[in-house]
Amino acid sequence: MSSLRVSLPIVLLMSRVVAVAVGQGMNFTVWSAPVRLHYGEVHNTMQWDPRSGINNLPPDVVNRYAAGDRLMAITGFDMDMVRVDKVSGKETPVPLNDHYLHHYILGFGGQYPMQELLDSVKHDSHMAHMLTGCHGMKRETLQRFQVAKSYGTQLGSAAGAEYRHNPQRFPAPYRLLLFKPEVWAPTLHIINTNTSNSNTQGRNSWPDPKVSPLLECPCTPQRIFNLTAGTIDGKPADPPIHCSKQFAATGNPSCNLSTYVGGWRCCEHGMFVIDTNQCAFPDCRDKRVDEVFMKFTFYYEDGVPETRNIEAAACCDVTQDFEQGNENIEHDVPACASGTPVKECIFVAENVQPLGYYDKTGKTGGYKPSDLIDLVFAAPHLHYAGISIELIDHATNETLCEVHQSEDNQGGVMYGHGTTVGDEEGYLVGLRPCTWQGSQVRRYTRDHLMRTRVVYNASTYHTGVMSLWLSEVSPVRQSRGIIV
Repeated sequence: MSSLRVSLPIVLLMSRVVAVAVGQGMNFTVWSAPVRLHYGEVHNTMQWDPRSGINNLPPDVVNRYAAGDRLMAITGFDMDMVRVDKVSGKETPVPLNDHYLHHYILGFGGQYPMQELLDSVKHDSHMAHMLTGCHGMKRETLQRFQVAKSYGTQLGSAAGAEYRHNPQRFPAPYRLLLFKPEVWAPTLHIINTNTSNSNTQGRNSWPDPKVSPLLECPCTPQRIFNLTAGTIDGKPADPPIHCSKQFAATGNPSCNLSTYVGGWRCCEHGMFVIDTNQCAFPDCRDKRVDEVFMKFTFYYEDGVPETRNIEAAACCDVTQDFEQGNENIEHDVPACASGTPVKECIFVAENVQPLGYYDKTGKTGGYKPSDLIDLVFAAPHLHYAGISIELIDHATNETLCEVHQSEDNQGGVMYGHGTTVGDEEGYLVGLRPCTWQGSQVRRYTRDHLMRTRVVYNASTYHTGVMSLWLSEVSPVRQSRGIIV
C-alpha cells in the first residue's frame, strides 16, 4: 500500500503562513440529513446531496479559508444524536437503547474535489464501498486517494456507542489540517432499536434484557448466502470476509462465510436485523418510521508554522497481523464452555502491526519504513461485552495505553448504570482515549511494531464486535524544514 502524504497545497502553505492572525477557540456546528428508519432497519450510507445544501460548511468558515492563504486546524469535535421537534425546533438527545450508532465516518474537502472523488468511484462498487466501509473507518481509503485527488481528509472512526464519552481532542501542536474546506460528507451507520415502536425480537435469549441484541447485527433468515459464489444476497461480501493467517488459525467463525452468523455484512444500508417474516408486510412498513439527526460541533483555529498535521495510524485491528491497515475488522466472541469459572470465561485476542503507513515497494516515493512519526492520540474501540484493551510497544513490552472495565467507570471502559442519555444501563457508553504531547510524545519509526491485546466477556456468544485502536500520528519535521 502506498503511504499517505498531505496534499501539496498544505506542504507549501506551512512554509509561508507566518503572519496569519490566529483565531483561537472557534467552532461551528452542522447537522446531518434526517435518518428515517423503521424498527430493526439499518442506515449505512454516505449523505451526499450538494444541491440540497446539507453538505455545505457555514459560509463564514468557508470564506475564512477561501483565499488559500491560511489553513483550518481542527483541534477536536463533539457529537450527539438528536430528535428535532418540527414545530419548536427543540432538540432532544436520543438514547442508545433507542437508536444505536454503530460507527461514523466524516469527510472534508472542497466541493469540486469531493465530487470528483465520488464520480471516480461511481462505477466501481468496491472502491465506492471503501469510502463508507471498514476502509473508511480506518481512513485507509484516503491513504490511497489523497495524493492523486488532493481531496481533503477524513476523520471519525469506528467510534459507535461510546461517542458521548470518547473525547476527541488533539493535543497541541497536533491538528488535523484542512486546505480550503467547503463541504463535509458524513457516513452514518445507525440501527433503529427502539422497542417502544415494535416488539422485542431476540431479547429472551440475550444476557441483558436492557441491551438490544440488534446492535450485533444478526444475520436474519432473509439473508441469502451462496457459499460457492461467495455472496450474500447475490453480492460479494463487501468488504470481503478475510482474516489474517494468524487470526484465522484461531478458528474464529467470522473469518469464513460458511460460519458467518452476524456482523457488518448483514447490516448494510436498507437491511433489517429483525426477522421481517414477523412484520405484516415484507418491507415492514407497518412499523412506525422514526427520525433522528446526527449533530457535530467542530473546534478549530488557524494553522501556524508550528502546527503539526496528523494522519491515521496503520494499526491496530486484531484481525490483521504484521501488515498495514485493517483486515476483517470485526470478529465473533464464541461463548466459553458451560461451567467455566466467571473469571476464566473470557475471549482474548492479540495481534502485531506496524504503527505507520509506509511504501513497502520503495517505488512510489512515499514514506520510508525508517521515517519518524510521533504517536499523539490513541482512541480504543470495543463493542458491548468488551472488558479491556491494551496498546503495547512490541519491542519493549511497555504498555502505552490501557483501558478496562470497572464498577466506577474510572478504568476507561464505561458501562451505563441508569436511564439517562449517556448512562444507558448495560450499554457500553464510553471509552477513554490516550494523548501525548510535549516531552511525553512517543516517537517511533513508521515500521515500529505495536501489539494489541483485547479481552471480552465470553459468557454469551457475540457477533460483529470490533477490537481496534484508532490512533493519530504526526510525521516528524524533516531536514528540509517543513512538516509533511
